[in-house]
Amino acid sequence: EVKFGKFGSKYFIWMKRLILLSLILINLILIKDYLYLALGVILGLILGIFISEYFFLSLTLVMGFMTNNELLLINSSLVFLYGLPYGSIIRRIKPKQIITVLISFAVPFILLFFNLDSSFIIGVLSGGLFQYIIRK
Repeated sequence: EVKFGKFGSKYFIWMKRLILLSLILINLILIKDYLYLALGVILGLILGIFISEYFFLSLTLVMGFMTNNELLLINSSLVFLYGLPYGSIIRRIKPKQIITVLISFAVPFILLFFNLDSSFIIGVLSGGLFQYIIRK
């Protein structure tokens, strides 16, 4: 469980939410098919309950690799910026949590070997990241 300090924690939480919202909006520019987007958002909202947010952050990097270098630069910068308030908020982290985060961050890179519709991937990452925006 994430423990918050007294001073500045609410600002870090809002900074995380703003970065996640920015990632969603930037990736929505690439939408081609709205049906796949809707299906992906529904799946992402469901998966967001069970899977770490780093899975969805990794999906944003996969989208950058699949499209163009400018999007990769923007996405990777925002993922890095997301880690700053996350690291500031956490007081203690267990080794099991580190392994879980690493695995959930590495798994989406397998998608680079498949030819999937980018609208579906954007839908999944948008739904999953939105799940983490609306959480406390």
